[in-house]
Amino acid sequence: MAKSDGKAPGWESREMKGGDWVERVEPGRKARAEKTVSVKMTEAELAEFDAQIATLGIRRNRALRIAARRIGGFVEADQAQVEALRDITRQLVGVARNINQIAKAANRTRDPEYRAFMEERAALGRELARVQGQTQAILDLAARREDGLARLARAAGA
Repeated sequence: MAKSDGKAPGWESREMKGGDWVERVEPGRKARAEKTVSVKMTEAELAEFDAQIATLGIRRNRALRIAARRIGGFVEADQAQVEALRDITRQLVGVARNINQIAKAANRTRDPEYRAFMEERAALGRELARVQGQTQAILDLAARREDGLARLARAAGA
């Protein structure tokens, strides 16, 4: 909705530079880093794109941002990744508890349950390796970029 001065809301903080409207940067404040990208599509392409994203319940802008971010290797946390991160967090809490128990056991000079201690220690090592694998899969920038580029290549070839 336009204000009484005829300018759209938010334009008061912008200024013309080099023929483009840019956000006016006040001392001690950072400029917005957003850029607009325009995409031309045929009517058939747009209809198919809209049909595909309608099944996901997202809008065009969000779908294009996801595609661009995945190709760039940025993390787009979907529900499965959020759950994986929550699981990792729970596992790390468990690991911290196990480390405390190991430290207590290691400080005992004569532990009659040494065999049980060694089994727990081995189980902890396996659990840490599993957590590391999950974390690596989520945070592996190269794999995310390869996945995004592979999807783009498949789409371009179709």
